[in-house]
Amino acid sequence: MSEQATLSSAEPATDGTPPSEPAGDPAAPSRLGAVLGVVVLLLGVATALLVGFLIKVGPSGDLRDVFGSGDGTAEARIGDCVADLPTVAGVEAKAADDARVVRCDSAAAAYAVVGRVQDPAAARTRSAAACEPYFRPGDDGYVLYRVGDDGDGYLLCLVRQANGR
Repeated sequence: MSEQATLSSAEPATDGTPPSEPAGDPAAPSRLGAVLGVVVLLLGVATALLVGFLIKVGPSGDLRDVFGSGDGTAEARIGDCVADLPTVAGVEAKAADDARVVRCDSAAAAYAVVGRVQDPAAARTRSAAACEPYFRPGDDGYVLYRVGDDGDGYLLCLVRQANGR
C-alpha cells in the first residue's frame, strides 16, 4: 500500500518556494475603498461644475443668463434695467444679441426700461414710433427691437440711467 503525503500550506514547500498567502490579499482593494474612491471622484466633479457655474453666472448674476431662452430681455418690464448696449446714432441699427436685464443697483445697469410695446409688426419693421410716447424731452432714448424665430416680437423703450429714471 502506498502512502501519499500532502503538504499543508503552513509547511514550507520542499522545492524552495515560499508558502502561499491566506485568502485575504492585503494588496487587493477592498469594496469599501472602491466605494470611497468613487464618492471622492464624484465630489470632485461636482465641485468643478459648481465653480464653473459660479464663474459663468458671476456674483450678482441671474440664473436666467444660464438657463434662459437666449433672449436676455424677453421678460423685461417697465422699471427693469438693461446692461450697456452698442452705441448707435440716429436711425442706425446694430445687433444687440447679448442684451440682458440686470439689477438696477448693479454697476452693469446702463438703461432703464420706460416702455414695452408688444407689437411684432413694429419690431419687424424697426419702427421706433411706438416708443415715442414713453420718451420725455431731453431723454437719451434707445429702442431695442426683438423678433423671435416664430415671428413674434416686441420693442423695449429704454433711457440712459443718467436721465434719473
